Amino acid sequence: ISAFLPAALFGFRIWDVNQKSLYLQNNELVAGYLQGPDSALEEKIYWIHNRAFDHEKFSIILSIQDGKRCLACSAGAWPALQLETVNITDLPKGGRKESSRFTFFSSNKDGAWRFESAAHPGWFLCTSSRANEPLGLTQLPGPSHVVDFYFQPC
Repeated sequence: ISAFLPAALFGFRIWDVNQKSLYLQNNELVAGYLQGPDSALEEKIYWIHNRAFDHEKFSIILSIQDGKRCLACSAGAWPALQLETVNITDLPKGGRKESSRFTFFSSNKDGAWRFESAAHPGWFLCTSSRANEPLGLTQLPGPSHVVDFYFQPC
């Protein structure tokens, strides 16, 4: 029965450990320092649990614009992060194969969250150490690729 219930959609504010917020610029999700009136540009992140994946890992699908545009990992050996216009609540219905590009395994350590691609294990959602750069994916977390984020319910 639970497979037929609509997935719960959660809205959050997200920022990296360097205090960069996410906003949309030229159709890309970018991380930068938003202050004053620019704070209104910050995108809320919506997520749902993707029950098509194992329960050992907290698998989620991330989106913006009220769940209408989802973060996805491109196909291929060298994955890239992209935004796709698809309703977040429709994705889990396609099962594991159809939703893996949109799914991230989230983990929390000391209050910070990391998001690993389900389609590309070992690749993590990241921001650049520089401001106003697109959100991306990396295999090499470190000073130039920030993979730790904070969440706050909206």
